[in-house]
Amino acid sequence: MLFIVVVLVGAGFYWFFVENKETDEMTEAFIQRWLTNDNGILATYILDGDVEDEDEVKGREALSETLGLWMTYALEKQDKALFEKSYQLLRRYFLEESGFVFWKLNESGETDVSANALIDDIRIAGVLYKAGESWNKREYIETASRITAYAALNNENQGILTDFYEREDHYASEFITLSYIDGQTLQYLRSKGTLAPQVSESTIEVLKQAPMKQGFYPKTYNVEENHYVYDESINMVDQALVALHQSEIGIGSKDFLQFIRSEMEQRGLVHGIYDRKTKQPLVEYESPAIYALLIMYCLEIGDVSLAEDIRTQMKQFLVTRRHSKYYGGYSIHEQDTHIFDNVLPMLAEQQMEKQ
Repeated sequence: MLFIVVVLVGAGFYWFFVENKETDEMTEAFIQRWLTNDNGILATYILDGDVEDEDEVKGREALSETLGLWMTYALEKQDKALFEKSYQLLRRYFLEESGFVFWKLNESGETDVSANALIDDIRIAGVLYKAGESWNKREYIETASRITAYAALNNENQGILTDFYEREDHYASEFITLSYIDGQTLQYLRSKGTLAPQVSESTIEVLKQAPMKQGFYPKTYNVEENHYVYDESINMVDQALVALHQSEIGIGSKDFLQFIRSEMEQRGLVHGIYDRKTKQPLVEYESPAIYALLIMYCLEIGDVSLAEDIRTQMKQFLVTRRHSKYYGGYSIHEQDTHIFDNVLPMLAEQQMEKQ
């Protein structure tokens, strides 16, 4: 009897591992087919368009944020070829010799923006350092050092790293968005000697000390006026990222965790936006990207059961019909989807495989 149980448990684990691996591969193939421009850079949407979304992005435009997530996926997968291809796209289209990284490009790989984005730069720098050390690629490490040095020099305001640097106006933002503070990566970059300890610690301290209101995190921190700013409408992407980043440096929030548990128990889902005071959803939509971030958060704090429940709901948005032209894609609506709703679930699946 014991032998049978062990075999069944082992078979179940093997099937879970294979299922996750196959899901990643089918979604990767979907992205390569539908969300990759002719020059190789990853598009934000399937359909082209002239209307910008809430993040000031439209159609086939490409983001440095997407590239950083894709490189993270390639490194986790230990896919040297995919990572190298992504690195060459970084060098050719996004990166200048100074270490400045354009946060957005058009479909052709050109841009008229003159700002970087802190969260994108530190993610790319962090993954380049790790890949360079893992695969003994000195060039990756040198590029990571340039990107980090540029952000450290230009994105700092009042001793804290802020959202962006507008180089035409020589202006560093007065705000740091809480979800931009990836404390674990900042600590890692500091250990490499390219980020001053004081700047790193001061920035991380903003994340550590963030006070919650009605169980939700602040949206931003004003470094010039020294105060946190709260939204009345709570975007769960931001909340999940802050919770994840806090948990990665050993800080937990019982209120936020309880809110997610309650939503999953009572509604069986998590909506995209909530009212801060009433905690009632303001929209009907769900997002695989949000679910993916919540999965990674739950795994970080050791709540595997909740992660599995959220994963089950996330997979409801995956196209599994093999005859569908969108097979492997997430959240297809009117023949369109957002790149984050596909890349982030791949990262979450990778983390689930490690359990």
